[in-house]
Amino acid sequence: MNVATGQEAAGGTVVSGGGLHVRFRPAPPLTLHGKSCWRTDGNSPVRIGRDTAVAFFSRYDPIGHTLRRVGRPDLVFDVPPVPVRFLDDPEPGIGKWIEAVWPEPGGALHGWFHAETPVGGPERLFVPHMGRAVSWDDGSTWRHRGDLLRLEPERIDRTWRNGFFAGGYGDLCALPDREGRWLYVFFSSYHPDETAQGVTVLRLPLADLAAPAVPWTARGWATDGSRPPRPIWPMRRGWRHADPDGFWGPAVHYNHALGAFVMLLNRTAGGAGDLVQEGIYASFNRDLADPGAWSVPLRIVRGGAWYPQAVGLEEGCGDTAVGTVGRFFMAGFSAWKIEVSLVADGTGAGRALTCTAQQFATLFGADRRCPW
Repeated sequence: MNVATGQEAAGGTVVSGGGLHVRFRPAPPLTLHGKSCWRTDGNSPVRIGRDTAVAFFSRYDPIGHTLRRVGRPDLVFDVPPVPVRFLDDPEPGIGKWIEAVWPEPGGALHGWFHAETPVGGPERLFVPHMGRAVSWDDGSTWRHRGDLLRLEPERIDRTWRNGFFAGGYGDLCALPDREGRWLYVFFSSYHPDETAQGVTVLRLPLADLAAPAVPWTARGWATDGSRPPRPIWPMRRGWRHADPDGFWGPAVHYNHALGAFVMLLNRTAGGAGDLVQEGIYASFNRDLADPGAWSVPLRIVRGGAWYPQAVGLEEGCGDTAVGTVGRFFMAGFSAWKIEVSLVADGTGAGRALTCTAQQFATLFGADRRCPW
């Protein structure tokens, strides 16, 4: 596939294949994080209301934590972000990134977080796990509601050479199905068993979000906890290596124009203990209950930054729902609109989006550190 030159003057950048057609168009540059950090870290929940937008974004220093920001529905923010607070954190020394939220109708705001436990050793690795939280003040303060999925300590492997983790689960997003029965959590599995590594999914009944998680396994949706998660796309080269090859960090939204769910993915390949970004990919599926039905991922960005997202700006949309056109973000930066459609012909065509460091500086300012 040929490679695009980035911001194209006429019509934007178009790429298609595997049943998907993706168009990027230039848009006024903006960021979720403003000047509070050099990039966002992790998936960033965004909720669009009638007159306001609420965004949660995270940073990793000096310890992982999330900030809340309120602005207009066009994602222009007039006030600085404010760090959220956990009121009863049982492990305050472990960083926590709120990466998904769901507002219970007439009730609490539920959240799910990625947390990182340092494991020591010469490589300074950590082990991520996923947890639950709940807020009664629209996300300003949170109460800890226990683990969602956590690797047993005896399975930690400090010999891994990817430069970041020694096992675990994290880098998540979450959204409900269209029937309002289940909430699906898509995440990266860094399981010690390489056959269980990759992007995978579990679900929770919306009627009882405190219930045990139900992962998708080799035996389907399992409730006995005897089997590890089954990856939707297994790793080509496992996470124990310095140069893993595979997808990670999913961001899923429901696309109203398609009547289908769209997943954006990071892919790393050819790294050297640095989790280098080979590209960003897209896949679609009409039924979240069938994880095997996701389409073959299509590369839509060459290189780029971690944590791609599509954000719908219509009322009721956000990071989990897009109308016809959404804002495309990488690491909290957006200078593009994204429009996704389906095509009958699965043949690949067009060119993936690129944005060089020089183009990034032109878009966002020479004082902004490029996230790739």
